Amino acid sequence: MELQPFFSGEYAELPAARADFEKFVAALPKTGPILILCDGDVDGLGAGVVLWDFLIKRGINPDRLKNIHAPKGTNAFTPAMRENIMADRPAALFILDLGITGFDIAPDVNILLVDHHRPEGQPPDSTAITGYQWRPVPTSSLLTFLLCNGQNEVLNNAWKAAIGNLGDLGPEHPLLQQAIKEQKQKYIREATSLLNAAKRCSDPDRAIPAAFRAFREAPSAKAVVKGESDDLTLLRHFKQEVQTELNEAKRVAPKFSATEKVALLRFDSPARVHPLLAQSWRGRLPKYMVMAANGGFLPGKVSFSMRTNLDVNLLDFLAKHGEKLEGVENEYGHGHDKATGGTLSNENFARLLESMGFKEEVTKKENNQVP
Repeated sequence: MELQPFFSGEYAELPAARADFEKFVAALPKTGPILILCDGDVDGLGAGVVLWDFLIKRGINPDRLKNIHAPKGTNAFTPAMRENIMADRPAALFILDLGITGFDIAPDVNILLVDHHRPEGQPPDSTAITGYQWRPVPTSSLLTFLLCNGQNEVLNNAWKAAIGNLGDLGPEHPLLQQAIKEQKQKYIREATSLLNAAKRCSDPDRAIPAAFRAFREAPSAKAVVKGESDDLTLLRHFKQEVQTELNEAKRVAPKFSATEKVALLRFDSPARVHPLLAQSWRGRLPKYMVMAANGGFLPGKVSFSMRTNLDVNLLDFLAKHGEKLEGVENEYGHGHDKATGGTLSNENFARLLESMGFKEEVTKKENNQVP
């Protein structure tokens, strides 16, 4: 997302959205597991921990709550994820910051989705609250906080929402800005960086649960930064890994399309640093759509991120070139208008580059390396 300016904090859409949210919460079954499926980045984590605290304050036994996440490099809306969810026999499912699609992710389960990406449908019989068309667009952390805070029930966790909001470059909401001031911006920023390492590292399936626990249990941003728990120690290790991998990826030189305003940075890394690399080059190449493509994150696949300053909708751009792909690719072209990406087989990624106008020696590189 683009960093957005300060605003009054008032959303005309909020009362109706909050009414839908309260109706769903009031109808939660009295027994059975309640799952919180959230993205592993700091925005998803922020939304998840705020919701967790809210549900406890509303009388839900914490033993009923369980946080889950999609495995490394996968989409939440898949048959495999549905099997994982249904194995817990949930009474209800919250899905935060993972997009909204028409996939029937949990049949006959009460489902609420909270998100800010472009919607692509809606699961059957679910409740969906999206901020995609709100202005300014709220992050999932901010949106979840506003939904939960109708009676100031999660005001004490505004700093957690602020960390999630900052991590996704969301609007400067007054309540979150006050929390940042109280917690000290230094600790907010350092906590954001540390928690974000969970999804970016080479082993997010281990790191994301640790980040959720550490974030949920922390009494302050300073406690996240200075704490010495096993979870926080693990996150510091992964943060260093991410920085090392990013520094190596920054040595890659861009290749340019012959027909489109696309600059390609191609490299191999076990860490999810392609979004960071694309973001860092966006300012250096303001007249291009920047694509950072990582052939080392998942076996046999290329994971890529795109960012741009151009007046171009990247979702529409990828949809146009996606017509050249073969088979079904679930991880492609979701997210934001100016920030998107995907994961493709090596063969389909070569087809994508060819469609975008890259030379054969770039599209056919078997090892995904730039010379």
